[in-house]
Amino acid sequence: MLASHARPAWAQAQGIPFDDPYDVPNVPRPPTLPELTHAEIEGTSETTAGALIPPPGGVWTHAYVERLDAEMPLALRRWYLGASYEAAAGGTANGYQVIGGNLAVHGRTLWATQTGLAFGGGMELVLPTATFDPNGRGGTVALNAATLRPWDVTYWIPGIIGVRPFVDLRVLKEPFIFQFRQGLDGTVSDTALGDRRLYAHTGFYFGWAATPHIAAGLEAFEEYAIDVPNVRDGAREAIVISPHVRITLPWVQPAISFFTNLGPPLYGANSQIWGIRFAFTVVYDPNAMLRMRPK
Repeated sequence: MLASHARPAWAQAQGIPFDDPYDVPNVPRPPTLPELTHAEIEGTSETTAGALIPPPGGVWTHAYVERLDAEMPLALRRWYLGASYEAAAGGTANGYQVIGGNLAVHGRTLWATQTGLAFGGGMELVLPTATFDPNGRGGTVALNAATLRPWDVTYWIPGIIGVRPFVDLRVLKEPFIFQFRQGLDGTVSDTALGDRRLYAHTGFYFGWAATPHIAAGLEAFEEYAIDVPNVRDGAREAIVISPHVRITLPWVQPAISFFTNLGPPLYGANSQIWGIRFAFTVVYDPNAMLRMRPK
């Protein structure tokens, strides 16, 4: 597998043409969902800052989430391996608190065509690295962080092991891009097998490549609490929409998004959220260190 990844570079060095069936078009990366067929190693820092508006009579609060994500192709854009971690900060009734969430590692595979159509799936494993007290100040910050990013709620449940199977679909009709992800989040306590939770999450991206270097679009995410303790039926669904702009440069791809909720936020704990998200992606192609990233 690793040998097949190195073959295009070897063929180029020998002057031998190499027909890569996955030499698919490079498309603007969504701010949050992955670029399904990227050829480079990618590292992304995604900063989310938002305001949480409580029901009438409550006190406004703010939360910040920092997500670190890395992903690399293993062979000809068919197999990918990556890892993600999130940390959060925010104010509580007793002061400012910083907490760390769970670590997740994932693998995925896909089928793609040179027209840009791609379909695949994968599995993410969530590891119990969060150590905050869910009944203390850390629990409040974790709930606020999950409210801003409800599709990542399992990063903010301490003492669990989780699996997140998912399927991906992308359709490219230049200059438009449509991408979709559907998955399940299943968790179990690392000390009590009877303590289980089940969520469904959906991610949608519609993008427009206005120029070779600038893209605009809309992301939308839904998280649905299928089997979660103490969640009433009217508060099971959380939807966040996010218009954005991304700049694609040879080695870096910054993006800025604004977001708000449709319907009640996560668990109905607040009446509204809004905020801003800044993503900064660095791309590195070990087979093309001295040339610019092709468009």
